[in-house]
Amino acid sequence: MQLLPNYGTNTYRAVAGPISILAEVYHKKLTLKGYSLLQDEVQSAFIEEVKRYAGWQSLTCQKNATAPIEVDENLILEAFEWVIIEPCVKANCDLIQASLVEASRSMGTEGFGMTVSEAEQAYEAEKEKMPKNAFIHPPFSFKTLGGQ
Repeated sequence: MQLLPNYGTNTYRAVAGPISILAEVYHKKLTLKGYSLLQDEVQSAFIEEVKRYAGWQSLTCQKNATAPIEVDENLILEAFEWVIIEPCVKANCDLIQASLVEASRSMGTEGFGMTVSEAEQAYEAEKEKMPKNAFIHPPFSFKTLGGQ
């Protein structure tokens, strides 16, 4: 994450980074928790959830764009966008992991973690929250005519 300075505009920015880097960091976190997801699967979950978010709210990168923007691994997210999108990414990854574990159970291995049904319910709950959270904007301030 980068915290960008104020260039005399009374606005500060916190940039989370490109999807590829966010997915890489998140993949490492999931690996430490025992998940068996591939980094590509995590990145695909990110892209899917960013597209869902874009259905409810414009991304910051769209505000001054003059050409179409591709939602791919190079897209850069602001920190406030990331904190809204992250719960859905987590729930999506939980669902993928639960599906993998359940599939391995059919081969006789012992499963762990959430069942697919539990993961689907959690994912649906997070998807329902996104439209409400998408309309939250980063903090801002303005000056009155009196200079305050």
